Amino acid sequence: MLFDFEGVENVRDLGGLVRSDGAKIRGNALFRSGHLGRASAGDIERLAGWGVKRVIDMRDRNERARHPDRAVPGAENVWCPPVPDLEAVIPIKSTVPHEVREVFHEFYRLLSLHPDAIGAYERFFQELLAADGAPVLWHCTQGKDRTGVGAMLLMSALGFDRETVIEEYLLTNQFAQKQLEAMRLARATDEELALMGEVFPVFERNARYYFDCIEIEYGSVGNYLEMALGVGPEQIAKLESRYLQ
Repeated sequence: MLFDFEGVENVRDLGGLVRSDGAKIRGNALFRSGHLGRASAGDIERLAGWGVKRVIDMRDRNERARHPDRAVPGAENVWCPPVPDLEAVIPIKSTVPHEVREVFHEFYRLLSLHPDAIGAYERFFQELLAADGAPVLWHCTQGKDRTGVGAMLLMSALGFDRETVIEEYLLTNQFAQKQLEAMRLARATDEELALMGEVFPVFERNARYYFDCIEIEYGSVGNYLEMALGVGPEQIAKLESRYLQ
């Protein structure tokens, strides 16, 4: 479910998503979003009202310094960056859409196999387990790529099929279309719209490429979860007991 916030982008709850056997994610427990640096007082009050106890920040050190998260009362803020220095890895300086497309494609390979990314997503699961079922929110800047990978991994660990995982990932595009429409209303050029059309949305090809990278290297997502991230049967059973109903 997508929510309208005043200063936080792309906020949604994974609650209500249904697994093939009928089990579903418990509502008001697993939230994803853009950063909280521009959150209004009302936004923060809303998150506190939801009982969020952990905010997992997946941005790099520069993003975090530019727009520090506003604190959510009662919540611990955890820094968990899959890419500690984003601009050193994916410097998006091109104004050519197909080049930007290639940059994001490479970014998903990095998010699957780079040691920093593996360490961050291992920590992500540790934080979910440590929360013991209390509501958790994780985010990057716009809540789409690094945050999206976190959601894809978590849903995979909870036993959701690939198509349902990707369907949730693509919900970001409802938010992206609003961004592009705002640009059109502000009289952006066709060139600007074409470029941002590669930046704002997420793409199914990248999600599938992410899983391909994992499966080529590890054989299966299950192997990756256990061997790379330390999420084996015991951890999965705990996640299911805390977040499924």
